[in-house]
Amino acid sequence: MTGPAKPEIWQVDFVGSIGHEQKKARPCVIWKDLDHIGMAVAIPFTGTSEAGNFSYTHPVEPSLANGLEKESVALVFQIRSVDKKRMMKKIGALDAADTRAIEGLLRDMLDL
Repeated sequence: MTGPAKPEIWQVDFVGSIGHEQKKARPCVIWKDLDHIGMAVAIPFTGTSEAGNFSYTHPVEPSLANGLEKESVALVFQIRSVDKKRMMKKIGALDAADTRAIEGLLRDMLDL
């Protein structure tokens, strides 16, 4: 199994989510490609800057490399597995600094 060299950013369709889960199509960090089972581990983004006040979030500035259209907040606490059929299109890749920041948040949140 091989995953991306660095986490990619994809447009992912969350139609059918309930409660406080992220809904509709939105950019996500694809943290791990689980291609052998047709799944991926995704961290959704929101464009709501106030979400950055929650624990386990990380702001990401738009760039040509990541393909984001506006400042977005990675909702690390909303990490989830998604069927790869929800992945609509690749829009970019996360840079090394944002990757390290999100990895640190994951380690802290999951007590790794």
